[in-house]
Amino acid sequence: MEEYFSTTLNKLKSNNYSNLTIVLGNESCDLDSAVTSIVYAIFLHWQHNRIKCKVCTASKRSEECSDDIFISVLDVNREDFGLKTEVVFCLQEHGITEKDLVFSDDINMEKLVAEGKTKIVLVDHHVLAKKYEYLAPYVTEIIDHRPLDRSQWTYSEDTRSTIEVVGSCCTLIAQRIRDLSALIAKEVDFYTDHPACTQLLYSVILLDTVNFSKEVNKATKHDEEIVAFLEHLLKIDQCETERKLRVDRLLAARSDVSSLSAAQLLRKDLKIFGHILVPSFPILVKDFLQKPNAVEAVSEALSSRGCALALLLGMELKVTLQRDATVISSVEQELAEDLAKFLQKWSSPSLQLISVPEVHCFYFKQMNLSASRKQYVPALNEFLNICK
Repeated sequence: MEEYFSTTLNKLKSNNYSNLTIVLGNESCDLDSAVTSIVYAIFLHWQHNRIKCKVCTASKRSEECSDDIFISVLDVNREDFGLKTEVVFCLQEHGITEKDLVFSDDINMEKLVAEGKTKIVLVDHHVLAKKYEYLAPYVTEIIDHRPLDRSQWTYSEDTRSTIEVVGSCCTLIAQRIRDLSALIAKEVDFYTDHPACTQLLYSVILLDTVNFSKEVNKATKHDEEIVAFLEHLLKIDQCETERKLRVDRLLAARSDVSSLSAAQLLRKDLKIFGHILVPSFPILVKDFLQKPNAVEAVSEALSSRGCALALLLGMELKVTLQRDATVISSVEQELAEDLAKFLQKWSSPSLQLISVPEVHCFYFKQMNLSASRKQYVPALNEFLNICK
């Protein structure tokens, strides 16, 4: 794996390649997004080198020969990578450090695709952020675990897509790697060649499903099947003990945000839908609001990103799981109230929001504990359509 990072990055920097495939994760750059992007890029590199033609001239076999390269791009600025505490922790645990990675501000993707040698693979999302809408014609594959949103599907008809609602996108990546490897009669070779990738996929599925928690209720049969497959490859004997240890370590890393300011927490896991800023916190929103200058930081984030509203989503998993939410606007109070009421009435699925105005005028305890940001997206899209 170390050889993959060093040679690929050198070829990218020196423009010494024939074709480039960028595997792009989503803008929140959470652990699922980061790991699916990194592991799938490494797999595509591995696959390419297994099936490419070996019959070539001596000159073309030289190290200077241009070749196809496959890179992961994490959709976060390099300076903000440290905010992704669980991502940094998990990658470092498996030998991947910041110097091995490519971040969105490291390259000019618009220039790269304009040169005609670049393809895009989307993982852990299938709706392009507004800043990336120009990438649509260059997307050749999509792997995502969100419900399909055809309203913003602008890709070519021959774009290959794997879209299935499962607990973790890592489940779909693991399955895709398994299927493609089987086509060349090497079903498990990638996993044995790259044990760190196997470990990463395994850990993230466990985290995303919170170790198949019935309370969280995110895991599917497909997640369970892939975890069993990976445990077999990793030769894990005490499965239940190992699962709990991994999830506990990653939850602790994700929740270790005491050193982050309110402004940094807003950038830690952020998505934008239209004019609505939607950060997700590994702490409860009511605790975020107690941080110094928290409301001022929200106003500044809205202003700097040209948004009218913020929907803050919080989660705490200690003794039991708790979720909460707040709608905030620095200038559009009526619009904020409209969104708050709309979310309370939403029924697909019901978010079960209970108003607690003592914390904030539009603050809610969320009683549907299985509803994460993904379950808010259809409601937000519908609200934005109504507001047009």
